[in-house]
Amino acid sequence: MAEALPHRLFRGWIALGTGYWPVALSLVLSLLVCATLARLDARQAAEQERQHVAGQLDLLRSRLELAARNTFAPSQSLEAMIQLDGAISEARFALLTEKALKLYPQVRSIAIAPDDVVRLVYPLPGNERALGLDYRSVPAQWRQVQQARESQSAVLVGPVQLVQGGQGLILRNPVFLRAPPPAPPRYWGMVSVVADLDRFMADAGLGAHPELHLLLTESKGGKEAGRLIWGQSALLKQPPRDLVQQRVEVPGGQWLLAAQPADGWLDQPFRWDSPEVLTALAAGTVLSLLLALLVWQSRVLQQRNGTLAREIQEGQLMRAQLEESQARFRSMAALASDWVWEQDEQLCFTYISRIAEEATEVQSSSVLGHHRWDSPALLPGTDWEAHKALLARREPFRDFEYAQRTPDGSVRHVSISGVPFFDAEGRFKGYRGTGRNITPSKEAEAALRRSQLELSTARDRLQAVLDAAQEVAIIATDMAGHILLFNRGAEHMLGYAEAELLGRSPACLHDPGEVQQRAAELSRLRGTTVEGFETFVLLARELGSETREWSYLRKDGRRLWVSLSVSHVRARDGQAIGYLGVARDISAQRAAETELRQLNAELESRVQQRTLELREALRNLKEAQDGLLRSEKLAGLGSMVAGVAHELNTPLGNCLTTASTLQERTDEIRQEFGSGQMRRSSLEAYLLEAGQACDIMLRGLGTATELVSHFKQLSVDQTSMQRRSYALEAVVGDVISLLRARWKTTPWLLESELDLTDPLEGYPGPLGQVLGNLLLNALLHAFEGREQGRVKISARSLGASDYLLVVEDDGIGMSEEVRRRAFDPFFTTKMGRGGTGLGLNIVYNLVSTVLGGSISLHSEPGQGSRFEIRLPKVAPIVTMV
Repeated sequence: MAEALPHRLFRGWIALGTGYWPVALSLVLSLLVCATLARLDARQAAEQERQHVAGQLDLLRSRLELAARNTFAPSQSLEAMIQLDGAISEARFALLTEKALKLYPQVRSIAIAPDDVVRLVYPLPGNERALGLDYRSVPAQWRQVQQARESQSAVLVGPVQLVQGGQGLILRNPVFLRAPPPAPPRYWGMVSVVADLDRFMADAGLGAHPELHLLLTESKGGKEAGRLIWGQSALLKQPPRDLVQQRVEVPGGQWLLAAQPADGWLDQPFRWDSPEVLTALAAGTVLSLLLALLVWQSRVLQQRNGTLAREIQEGQLMRAQLEESQARFRSMAALASDWVWEQDEQLCFTYISRIAEEATEVQSSSVLGHHRWDSPALLPGTDWEAHKALLARREPFRDFEYAQRTPDGSVRHVSISGVPFFDAEGRFKGYRGTGRNITPSKEAEAALRRSQLELSTARDRLQAVLDAAQEVAIIATDMAGHILLFNRGAEHMLGYAEAELLGRSPACLHDPGEVQQRAAELSRLRGTTVEGFETFVLLARELGSETREWSYLRKDGRRLWVSLSVSHVRARDGQAIGYLGVARDISAQRAAETELRQLNAELESRVQQRTLELREALRNLKEAQDGLLRSEKLAGLGSMVAGVAHELNTPLGNCLTTASTLQERTDEIRQEFGSGQMRRSSLEAYLLEAGQACDIMLRGLGTATELVSHFKQLSVDQTSMQRRSYALEAVVGDVISLLRARWKTTPWLLESELDLTDPLEGYPGPLGQVLGNLLLNALLHAFEGREQGRVKISARSLGASDYLLVVEDDGIGMSEEVRRRAFDPFFTTKMGRGGTGLGLNIVYNLVSTVLGGSISLHSEPGQGSRFEIRLPKVAPIVTMV
């Protein structure tokens, strides 16, 4: 009996299991389905979180690259200007850097270091210690300079501790000057831009993401992090798989940007609380209770439908978030003056900002999904094949220009810039960039070229008419007495070239004594003092014209007599604009009169005749000596004129050659157009050549204009002896600019270091002549037999009233005998080889008389020469005759 009870219980459990095994099976299957769904849901949530972080990081990377290009763009502008001119003045440097600092407040300072020695810094307040800094004396900075110089590309270093406080980034950009082939480019110096790290990161938007932990490091290649630049250093200890990383392309280097959610990654192996799991658990319970295969299959189908609905809902949510992000980006792009565009992997447009429709009058709907070169409105002349090849190499591009025809028939010029972008795995995803309408600037350039051509044609016609009158000398001046026109007849009569006298006073052609005598006569007649240029034009201004006999002094010193008619020139509206002098040579007539007087004089005694001859010889000797001194004074200016002419010859010759070539190509295109056989390829080639020709002519004319500006100021000062207020730096800059033509063909360096900011009052013309004679003297004598050397101009204040100007070189020096006689007239060590011995004598006379100062010379053989000039800040008043 006792044994039968366990047996019955056992059979009851077997029956129960046999009857309800579908319930147990349903429960087991339900648990397995719930576990699988919980695992998949946890993985999907983690992947969505990582994609969200990657999207935010991609936007930050784009803003960081844009901020880097804008911040360090001034270094490229300064490099291009230095390569074009071979140097840069302090005034132009200050003008450019001041604009850059206003546009980009994150830029702390910009420095120029010719030969790796800092010469220019902006802003100067707070950076005074940087002036004169030799990078070779600072090992850390010298290594950076060497790296940039050896690689011939910019190097970005940071973060560094700034002297003014805070941390910063420094871009060091080496400058190489082009040399004639096959010589390699010559290293000129370094351009450094210092940016405030915190402001730079704020401008890039890295500080406005509290939901992310960010890390910015240097890139060692690939996705391997280097030195910390900015962000939370704790992320460096995180495994790479726990970070979302993107490579950032910046000028001078590569960075690695990494991010992690501030609250950490979702780390749940199973999400039991998700709606899907709970639904599956409920369905399993129902299936277990109903025990019906048909119901179970229906529940499975419902589960699948629910999962599909949730996926659709999640997709719609993600699409809404993406559209919201794109809307924010479009609103930011609409505020910019340039438009923003984006292309996919096939280089078809996927986005164009609203401002593009306003600037190009082209609807976005007609462009999206197409290539840029598919537009039927494009004009020929653009090398699209080269552009496509660049895009195929996935390289960034900048300022790519093309033209298109507008609906109203006009031509619009467009300039675009773009960079490729990649996903987190480094796969190419397309291009992003900006565009700009440059039609106004193109039209302004064309109008400028037309006006310059018309002005040149009118001037050439007038010059041809005046040069045809070769039997008379025609000289025109402005109201101040500066020569504006010197015709071919004047060149033949007086022996001067037109370039030698432009900007000077006609008084240089007259005998000073004769001019003084005439001035005294007019002063007595008018009862007032008449002097200077008024002596020639007083009666012409009152009467309209005056004819009088004068004696001219030719360039070779020979005197000739002329009948000079001076007329007052007025414009069509009656306004006085200058004076015109027409001179006819009457030397033969005066010679006959002189011969008659000499025949009458033969009746006098031999003693008186001999006496007169001796006096005349003495006077001629003095005039010859004075003429030689004047010629030597003009030699410096004449040398500068030759240098300027040589410098102008290259850009103007290039412009002339380019213009003639463009004219020939225009005639060919006109013939093809007239014959109705014009081909698209011919027009494209012509437009390309025309654009290149315009670029060459604009660069050449810009260089010529700047050089003429320097020469104009210096020549006016040296010829007019005008007393005025001036800055020493401006005078030194003009002299160096005009002598650069002779120095740049030598291996010797010319430097200036002026520690004098006080305004000066006096005669900048004689001061410029002093500096020019000293520099030419150094060029001729200081470095004979040497392959390198340096001349330096420096100045410093000696108190409230005086300052010291020093011109020194490290050349061969002078012996004691040469040093003692250096300032003597007619003493030279180059006799018979181009030396007259008057250069330093003129320097001594100008310093001690006109400038009111003193000069001393210190020199030893092999130790160079040093000229110390002590001058008053306010020069004494000197009466110029």
